[in-house]
Amino acid sequence: MHFNRRKVRLTNVIKLSMISVVLIFLSACSTAEKYEHIEAFIIETLDPNEEGIHGKTGFKKVNAITITVEGKDYIKSDVKTIEDYYDLVGNFIKSEIKHSTYSKSYITMQEDGGTREKELQEPLTILIPDDNVESVRSFTLTEEEKRQVKEHVKRLVDKL
Repeated sequence: MHFNRRKVRLTNVIKLSMISVVLIFLSACSTAEKYEHIEAFIIETLDPNEEGIHGKTGFKKVNAITITVEGKDYIKSDVKTIEDYYDLVGNFIKSEIKHSTYSKSYITMQEDGGTREKELQEPLTILIPDDNVESVRSFTLTEEEKRQVKEHVKRLVDKL
């Protein structure tokens, strides 16, 4: 009988230890910080010339959703963009839809990620006016405009 009590206690200790480990892992997961940025902006495009010096070749309009999740032991990012490219005088060149992911474990230092993209021949960005497009600038979006950009970008990226 003494042996059975000892066996029961040992079983209970093992069960309690397993529950503690699970709770520790769950609490570690819940401390992650998640950030979401929804943007519309214009930026210059630069390419190298024959001498290797980068010069302005035009600009691009961008609608973007960037999600970053950072925990104690890892970081993950998910970036979805629509990019409309223009030359120096404002002539449309192409559009690119991109979905990039990245993750890194701070414990193992292992990195993972990739990019899917598709090129189209029609302008796709929204909520970026055509006036004064040569200057680099970001647009302040209302909550409704952020919702529109998010839905628009997700709908196009989901087709990749």
